[in-house]
Amino acid sequence: MTEAWSWHRLNLAALAVFALGVLGCIIGSTLDPAGFYRAWLCAFLFWLGVPLGAVTLVLVHDLSGGRWMGTARPALDAAIAMMPLATLAGIPAFVGLHDLYSWAHPARTLASRFYLNIDTFLLRYAVYVVLWNLLAAYALWAPRIGANPVAASLSWISGVGLVVLAFSASFAAIDWIMSLEPTFWSSVFMMAAGAGWFNTGLALVLLVVALSGGDREHMADLAAILLATTIFWAYVEFCQFLIIWEENLKLEIPWYLLRMAGRWRIAVFVAAAFGFFVPFFVLLWTPGKRRPLAVASVCVLVLGSRLAESWWLVLPEFRRTSPFWLDVAAILALGGLVTLLFLWWLRTGGAAAPTVLRSVKAHHD
Repeated sequence: MTEAWSWHRLNLAALAVFALGVLGCIIGSTLDPAGFYRAWLCAFLFWLGVPLGAVTLVLVHDLSGGRWMGTARPALDAAIAMMPLATLAGIPAFVGLHDLYSWAHPARTLASRFYLNIDTFLLRYAVYVVLWNLLAAYALWAPRIGANPVAASLSWISGVGLVVLAFSASFAAIDWIMSLEPTFWSSVFMMAAGAGWFNTGLALVLLVVALSGGDREHMADLAAILLATTIFWAYVEFCQFLIIWEENLKLEIPWYLLRMAGRWRIAVFVAAAFGFFVPFFVLLWTPGKRRPLAVASVCVLVLGSRLAESWWLVLPEFRRTSPFWLDVAAILALGGLVTLLFLWWLRTGGAAAPTVLRSVKAHHD
């Protein structure tokens, strides 16, 4: 099997996924427009983590260094290149603001009306798009060679960029997720959302590195970062739950009661098991971090946990549930398009593409 034919098969598979998802979204948006907006918001929140996590990792590397970047750079560049698509993908969801957010209705009166209104919401969204794409351009095209970080004279930009990214992602989590229930508040929520986005991007990049058959020491270093960030995610999630449960306030407790009843209880166990317990026990074991199959399996599970969490955060807020196939269709439609762009960049701009391809070839042969 030739290299060109392998790329052709990968692109055909991504194109088929995209087409299937688009078909499902067209049917779903016709039958249930409100359900489509909810499903697309979940897809947007999930796939946005890929470029956000990749940009964060590059900026951190600019300040800390690390030889692992030599192996991770092609996959990171491909993930960062998805930023324009991932950020603008929120538009189809936000067309239905009135169907998503109760504060968008004129009759709804809130003490926070100065913040939660349609005009400022869309203005902040535009600011996030501009800021994140500027940071992505810097992470992608600032002078870096191999595993070397950016030049010392530019490292201050990376530091400022991390601060800007942290604050803007926190406000985005408030706008897009927390404001689904405008009376709910948690000062820890933003850290949990940011950690989830970072783990999504890191898991995808590490999955590519594991499949490429590259340097195992570099893979182990990235796996250690994933282990640390999954521990942090679990810690802040548990802190939020414990604080809210102990306070027992009527404005906060219902948020969890909605998400711990019925089928959503399954999503809790999936997110906890695949997003923390399995990565913790596999990656804490030193040989586990150096086995590509084990690392790749953990990455797939982490991505699955992040997807389950995106559904868990959004969908329980709505009394009328939409068909599950519509939620899946939105994930496939945006995911297929993201994958096509990722593969294109990896093939044309990534030196690791041939090794990734060889692993795919060996698997099929």
